[in-house]
Amino acid sequence: MTNRIKTVQNPRLIMIISENGKRIGDIVSDVLNFCSYNTCIDDFSQNTDFVIETPDYSGERPDNIIEDTVLFDSAPLDNEELFGKFRQRVTSYENAMELYGDTSGDIITYSRENYGADVACRNITEKNGITAFDIVGNGILSRVNMIAGKYSVDEVLGCTGVLLAAGLPLASIINYFEC
Repeated sequence: MTNRIKTVQNPRLIMIISENGKRIGDIVSDVLNFCSYNTCIDDFSQNTDFVIETPDYSGERPDNIIEDTVLFDSAPLDNEELFGKFRQRVTSYENAMELYGDTSGDIITYSRENYGADVACRNITEKNGITAFDIVGNGILSRVNMIAGKYSVDEVLGCTGVLLAAGLPLASIINYFEC
């Protein structure tokens, strides 16, 4: 992967509204940087491809930000003023079904237990300090082998959902999480 030099006129916003939003934001930023995107967290003054906003941020966004993707834990999507501006919405499959049932079709979902999610996993094993599992996303099945304890399976699935929604290919995302 090569570093790109360019001027970004309208950075894309990824908002993380999650109990562990700071950790998820850090992982999403790391994956984007690994894939040669310029990112920053809670700093709208920099010239970047993506700005990741976490629950810790309390400032204002500039007008040139494109509200791209939002990951949420349990916040309902009835707040159109906030959620209606985002191009993609991501949450766990279980949360989407609990909050919206069959009307959650436009939400990208992830789950470690339900294969009906857009991003799902199977065959989780832990052996010799390696956590391995199959991840299914965008109709592609890939095997992930990562150092046990570095990330949880749920963190990998949530980040993968966000990054797929933002337009990254599954192969690039998986390469980041590999040992």
